[in-house]
This record gives sequence, structure tokens and C-alpha cells, in this order.
Amino acid sequence: MTTSLSFAATDRLSVIPQSRKFFGTSGIEGLAASIRESGLQQPLLVRQEGDRLIVIDGERRLRACRSLDVKEVPVLVVDDPLTGVDVLTRQLACNLQREDLTVLERAEAIRQLMEQGKLTADQVAKRLGQSPATISRTLSVLTLPETIRDQVASGQIPADTAYLLARVETTEQQAALAAEVVGGKLSRDALTRKLKRVRRAQAQAKDGPNRVTALLGGGRSITVGGKGLTLDSLMEALEQLLARARKSKSQGLSLATFVRTLRDQAAL
Repeated sequence: MTTSLSFAATDRLSVIPQSRKFFGTSGIEGLAASIRESGLQQPLLVRQEGDRLIVIDGERRLRACRSLDVKEVPVLVVDDPLTGVDVLTRQLACNLQREDLTVLERAEAIRQLMEQGKLTADQVAKRLGQSPATISRTLSVLTLPETIRDQVASGQIPADTAYLLARVETTEQQAALAAEVVGGKLSRDALTRKLKRVRRAQAQAKDGPNRVTALLGGGRSITVGGKGLTLDSLMEALEQLLARARKSKSQGLSLATFVRTLRDQAAL
């Protein structure tokens, strides 16, 4: 990318919809105070379009300067021709480097970039210098119901927690867990543990438990383990164990020897 440094009147500068949707008043005021004190330290990145200069990166700085009634600002004019996809990519890349976009703004911008450029998530990842896993995780928040996305946007639900909620299978479960998070009853770590228990229970409901312990009374119990146990497979395991125990008893073996024999045979 080739650029040239110049100065431009603020009323010549135009902005188009970009990645960031929310501009906090306090943030603009703080930036304006810094500019009033020390001047504008970083030029705005712009591109020429007819008589207009379109801001690619620097809308916050432009807003702050206009609030101070600054008439002229330094700009870096991109000399290379840029497509709409190129502009969106540069805006998103600049904002990601500063990490000041919300997770929803990042996700929406990535989706827009994919749609406009007909790009895959992997191709977007390469353009932005992000890992494919990061792009996929960011996009996952767009699958959340609108009410939960609103809670993420307002900061009631942190980004890391939103990623976890996006992995929950049903909207009903997502809503219930989100309510616990917003109500302060569920931290991110607690949610992680809870989701592990839920997934384990779902797997057991689908495939059967992996371990069954039967209490026999008198302080005795017997445990049978195995992937996806069912009542039939449990009965089969117990019948095999009983047959082998009877054979060992007929041979005069002790319980300790019988257990050791089972262990040795299982190791073969």
C-alpha cells in the first residue's frame, strides 16, 4: 500500500459505515482532551473518491477534532485503488490491532467481509492475520438469540462467556444459562464446569453411562465400566463374571487370586 501525507479540511472528510457501530461519548471526550493538549498524533487514513476523502481509519479522531472545531487534520491518502472489500478489510484489521471493537462488532464485520468478498472463514483469517479458530469462535456469537446478543453488547455477558453459550445446543438452555450469568449466579469458570456436566449427561443419555455401581446391601457394591453401557451389556458382563467366579471357586482359588487372574487376563 502506497500513501502520501497531506493536510485536509475536516469538512472534506466523509465516513462510511464501518466495523465500529458504537462510539462512547466519554471516549470521544477523552480523546478530544488529549488532542487539545498535545495535538493529533496520528494522521487519518483516507482514500480519494472524486472530490471527497473517505476515512478508512480514524473516525474517532475525526469526531474528536470536529468537537474541538479543528478545521484541518493530517491525512495519509492511499494512492492504490481499493475495492469495498479492501476498505472493509483495512478498517477491520486496524480495529482488531487496537482491540477496541466489541465482539459483536467484530463478528458482524467479519460476516460482512465474507459476504462481500465471497470469502471463507479461512481466507478472512489470512487477510486479518488471525487464526481460523479465532474467526470461527468470533462468528459463533452471531448464532445466539437476539436477547442474549443484546446482553453481550451491553456488557452484561462477557465475550468469553458468550463463546461458551454459543456452544449450547438449544436456545432454551442458552436463555436459562444466560439468565444465571446476568444474575451473577454463574461465573465463566462455573459455566465451563456446568457445560461439561451437561455434555457428559447428554452423551450418557444418548449412548448410555460408562460406569455403573450397584449397591448390594451390607456395605457391598459392584462396579461395571465400559463405553455406552446398556442393561443388556451390564447383564452380559455380570453373567460372564459370575461364570468365571464359579469356575475359580471350583478350582479352589481365593478371592484375591481370582481378582489377580482377572487383572492379568485383561492385560493380555
